[in-house]
Amino acid sequence: MKKKNVTRKELAASINERLGVSQRNTSELVDKIFAVMKDTLVDGESIKLVQFGTLTVRDKAPRRGRNPRTGESMTITKRKMISFRPSKRLRERLND
Repeated sequence: MKKKNVTRKELAASINERLGVSQRNTSELVDKIFAVMKDTLVDGESIKLVQFGTLTVRDKAPRRGRNPRTGESMTITKRKMISFRPSKRLRERLND
């Protein structure tokens, strides 16, 4: 089975198909939703999508690592990561 990514264009087309809204309006809608999500995460806030899951920003501490090309030991700096935790309902559907 080949894995496939869903693009913004495909999301907009799906909304267009289901709601009958113009393709242009659905593209703008999808872009605005992602812009709001991005701004919320950059501000350090969580996003909870009921019956889907929660996106949270978490800090990762610095750690020792290795450059795979040279084998040289190095320190990986601290950074922020986005973490996704699926809802109970989504986990149940995935595991059916």
